[in-house]
Amino acid sequence: MKQRRVLAMLLTAATAASLLTGCGGGKTGSETTTAASGESAGTGNSEDASSGEQVNLRFVSWLTAYQDLDKKVAEAYMKEHPNVTVTFDYYGDMTATEYYKKVDLMVMGGEEMDILMTSAFPEHAQRAGSGAYLPLEEYFEKEGIKPEDAYAFVSKVDGKMYGIPGDLKSWFILINKNYLDEAGLPVPDLDWTWDDYREYANKLTQGEGASKRYGSYFHSWDHYDYMGMWSNYPDNPMFNADMTAVNFDHPMYKEWLQFRYAMENEDNCQVPFADVKSMNMNYRDKFFNGQIAMLPIGSFIVPELDDQDKYPHEFVTTFAPIPAWKDAEPGTTYTESHFYSISKTSKHPQEAFDFIRFYTTEGMKIRGISVSAEKGIDKMEFMEMQIDEPKYVDMETLGKVMNNPAWKDNVYQNVPPYNKEMSQLMVDECSKFLLGTDSLDNTIASLVKNGTQMMKDKGGN
Repeated sequence: MKQRRVLAMLLTAATAASLLTGCGGGKTGSETTTAASGESAGTGNSEDASSGEQVNLRFVSWLTAYQDLDKKVAEAYMKEHPNVTVTFDYYGDMTATEYYKKVDLMVMGGEEMDILMTSAFPEHAQRAGSGAYLPLEEYFEKEGIKPEDAYAFVSKVDGKMYGIPGDLKSWFILINKNYLDEAGLPVPDLDWTWDDYREYANKLTQGEGASKRYGSYFHSWDHYDYMGMWSNYPDNPMFNADMTAVNFDHPMYKEWLQFRYAMENEDNCQVPFADVKSMNMNYRDKFFNGQIAMLPIGSFIVPELDDQDKYPHEFVTTFAPIPAWKDAEPGTTYTESHFYSISKTSKHPQEAFDFIRFYTTEGMKIRGISVSAEKGIDKMEFMEMQIDEPKYVDMETLGKVMNNPAWKDNVYQNVPPYNKEMSQLMVDECSKFLLGTDSLDNTIASLVKNGTQMMKDKGGN
């Protein structure tokens, strides 16, 4: 039986780049799971391991729901590393922001820990830049492998790698296949565009008033304010490539906001932003209740697609890639990842590295709750682990989308410590336009002005 995926809350407000976050409340206690650790990952040799000295690794996480799975990974590791045990300490109870509050203080206080994690690259970059983690290049060199050959992407901070990616969450489009069939529409091709998406949304919209079914739904998150740029702009759309200016005056940014506004207010084929905000809509409810036909969302939702206890429904869910914007090459999507790092306070960094390598490779298969970041894997192997009742899921199309030969991960690299604050500024300013209280030109001008000021205040530019 699969373990149901729980979406960890992302992105606590960042502090100055030279400091870690940590002020404020949060849980002061932890849940601890100790297990002898797992099967060989084929990683570098450890002097302590070869000498037989007993080593205990302290792995600190917020994913309390997966304690049993973590224990299985650790137990597997002991088969070839009997001198290593792994103690999992959990803070935050499935809430990453609470985890950061506690663990950042522990790092600042010099408390001994070996393996730390973050929920996304902005949080990882902030902590790596402040010196909380050890660089990993020397450990990969000892193993005799390049990280670029082992993982689908390598994210660096100031030119160095401080974390190994895992638990990928890539974005795609969910579609109610029953509605497609009803409208006589085929499952979209892998190279479809946002213009195609808009056409589908119009054809899939039916009815009026409270019973209206919309062809498309965009949630209130920042992702939906620049989603069209993912296929054309190979990094964080809010900033230019060298981080010298905000990017809100990029022509594509304005075009995308106008496109979104037109779907909601001219075509009336997308749930209006005003309704999303005023009714505090739940995108899961809207999709599983059949009130919307298409939903751009992350793959963290996959374990819920057949969960009839939480979301009873009769339709089959099919899939399409995130569409390409205009003349862009198809296949690029936004991908988020957890990052696993060696704490600067670790007394056993080599052993910690060896276990992280195992945890992010064979360990991902043992856990079976998300996609591994290993290079060249069959992503459907990990998808199938998360689905018990495939009759509710178009598995064939899911396989085509996940193993698309043109697939490219857009993992933001240019993320400053104040990234979350900038994204909130963007959401607030864009809301004025989407709600019809300000013009698009005024919105763009305000974003550039206030975003530039934030960069000066927060980044010293």
